[in-house]
Amino acid sequence: MKKDELHGPCNDGICIAVLEKAFDEPAPNKYSAHALEMFLVQKCFNEGCGKDTADGIHAAFAMLWDNMDGEKYAGEYSFNEATGEVKGCPARASSVKAVVQSIKTRDKSKGASATRNHAEAMTLEELQHLMRWSAKECPDEWLTDERWKSEVEDTVAALKLRLQHGFMRGFMSSGFTLWTRCFELLSLQARDLKENCVGPAPYYIPHFKVELLDRKGWQHEKGYDGPREACMYDIYKQVIPEMDMHTHLLRWKSFLENVIGRKLAPEDYLFPHIGVNGVIRTDRQMSYDCLQPLLTNFCERSGTQKRYTTHSFRRGGAQYRFMFAPLGQRWSLNRIRWWGGWAIGEHCDTLIKYLVDSLQSFENSHGDALHPIPIEPADFFLGDHNAMKPATAEEVRQLGASVTENIRTLATTVQSALSQTSIQPVTMEGGINVTPMQQMGFSRGPSESNQLQMGLQSNAGGSNSKSVSPSTLPLAGVSIPSLGRAAGAWRRALKQWTDVDPETGLALKDWPAKWYSGLMRDKTGSLRSQRELLFTEYQRLGGNDNRFLEAYPDADRSLNKLIQEIRKRTRRPRVSKNGTLEARSSISRSGSESISESY
Repeated sequence: MKKDELHGPCNDGICIAVLEKAFDEPAPNKYSAHALEMFLVQKCFNEGCGKDTADGIHAAFAMLWDNMDGEKYAGEYSFNEATGEVKGCPARASSVKAVVQSIKTRDKSKGASATRNHAEAMTLEELQHLMRWSAKECPDEWLTDERWKSEVEDTVAALKLRLQHGFMRGFMSSGFTLWTRCFELLSLQARDLKENCVGPAPYYIPHFKVELLDRKGWQHEKGYDGPREACMYDIYKQVIPEMDMHTHLLRWKSFLENVIGRKLAPEDYLFPHIGVNGVIRTDRQMSYDCLQPLLTNFCERSGTQKRYTTHSFRRGGAQYRFMFAPLGQRWSLNRIRWWGGWAIGEHCDTLIKYLVDSLQSFENSHGDALHPIPIEPADFFLGDHNAMKPATAEEVRQLGASVTENIRTLATTVQSALSQTSIQPVTMEGGINVTPMQQMGFSRGPSESNQLQMGLQSNAGGSNSKSVSPSTLPLAGVSIPSLGRAAGAWRRALKQWTDVDPETGLALKDWPAKWYSGLMRDKTGSLRSQRELLFTEYQRLGGNDNRFLEAYPDADRSLNKLIQEIRKRTRRPRVSKNGTLEARSSISRSGSESISESY
């Protein structure tokens, strides 16, 4: 019985007795190639050996079988399933060659890519955890309500908090929805966003479009020379709020424009570089090296146990749509390939694409995949079959939601117009106030009439309401350009002090105090002070480059060391925002004396 168990087939259908003799003479058997594959995988992948080990093993077994029974088993490998006959050398089987090649390809990589691990796919539940934690740390009202300027402490730290959370919510929801690679999403500009779009009839569902022209998988795609409809994505509002790119990206864009004090220009980046001091550079995109630490910090602070990278959103979003979305909402592999930007090679219908490329573009495009009501244009000509279908429960629900949203928008517009209109009630005989609506014949009950009258009175007394103080956040558009790392930085600093900056319209010497004091001190105050000190010393030496370099021969090496040397020679210490040490001590002593006198 024990012998039968030993030589019987295992669970994988492999006869162990035959597998044991895979490398034995006098001849290779049907498992020889498979056994060599497993041996290579064990040595080079599981045990970490390199390509030299793989080459040695491969060459040794090739020599073994080439010389076995003369040259009977030399040459290309083949196996006849019907007869069980092996021909040629199992070491030359295509599967064995593929394993050896994969080992060599792995070892060609250097640095971190040599031990590359695929990014952990982020599940919908983990995305929801991150987004909900972010909403607790920075409520949506801080990004949408104008009152955040006065209700939240106006400091650089508070501004950075809102910028980080708004940025990450927009990025995470967009990455999970579009499945973009990190550089593809960070390179999005305002011109790539087409807002206020409506879907096709009969639903006219509002959405916006995102245009991605340079997806990695399409850069060398063959077989399509027609209009590039395939790079346009229609982004509709989603039922699950945490993955709703339609809400989070537009909210981030609106908040960003609010902070910089203007609308984004077409060339401005939607995910711009944000400096450590809260300075926003819309002409420069956020880099991966800055974004990944921010994502890691988010995961750690939210209590997420796994380590995610920016690629996790791409993998997670694709897996969700393919496997984990509710039944009826999962996408086909063809749609998955298109939406993720994976190239499919050259099309075979070359003639058709030249004749009816617009039709092909429409029927082969899946840019409307997020549309709540599937249009399925490929089933009939331009999707006309949808107009002949009976209404489904989902279509009725979407119609009701659309009507409700339109009514809500209309009500908001009317209320806004009424709030800006000064309406005075008319006093009738007996001291009874009659509102204009009552004059026009709209009768109301007593409670409604009283409420309307109270509302009018409160509007009339609106001048006594508490005014919202203007924001004291750092001024948008006010900054001092970097001097760069090239030699001669002190000369460029002098030019900044005397020459007009086209961005601000003023030279540093002519700046108003509010541009470099208060909260702007951390952003521009220190840099302006350095330029002023440098210019003063330059003028003291006669405004002559040669005399200045004689006094400071190492001026071209380091601007910071030059500033320190000037302060040392002129005995002008760096002043903190609270004043010098002597001034603070004097204030402290005077304050103590005044307190003692009061007692």
